[in-house]
Amino acid sequence: MSALLPVLTAVSGAALGAVTTYIANRSTMRLNLEHEYDRTLRDKRLAAHQALFHLTRQIPRHWLLIPVPRRSDLLPVRASFRNWYFAEEAHGMFLSQGSKRAYLALEDALDNVLFVRSPDGRSKTADRADTPLTAGELDDLQRLASELRHQLVADIGGSNPPRTRSTRPDATLRGMPDPF
Repeated sequence: MSALLPVLTAVSGAALGAVTTYIANRSTMRLNLEHEYDRTLRDKRLAAHQALFHLTRQIPRHWLLIPVPRRSDLLPVRASFRNWYFAEEAHGMFLSQGSKRAYLALEDALDNVLFVRSPDGRSKTADRADTPLTAGELDDLQRLASELRHQLVADIGGSNPPRTRSTRPDATLRGMPDPF
């Protein structure tokens, strides 16, 4: 019996060590997989968001420097947004909930400016295609484009301060005042 006690202790210790190692490794592997997935999603989202952010230049913050667009001028804008969403790279799949709401609100506003519903429920291009947008329509489009841009920046953390500290370099020439 006394010879059996060290063997039982060693076996139970080995079993406990194996269970502990399994749990720790499983948890670490899961965290590593989640981290890798998050990094991959971030990289894909960054590329998709950059492309969409670039498209929003078509609805500038101010119309002061360009002529007020006519409704027909917005057809290519709407097409570029739709092409981005359904691109081969499937950009629309990478929108967060907030970005998707902002994107769809902008798409809906473009549709409201461009199309009318016929009595049978079909959409058609508005008869007023060559008329300029009203001030209210311009304001709505600008506001919605701005909200989308802000949400895209928030999604990728573009407005966050850097997480690493930096040190300001010393003056290059001795005796010279620091220009900063």
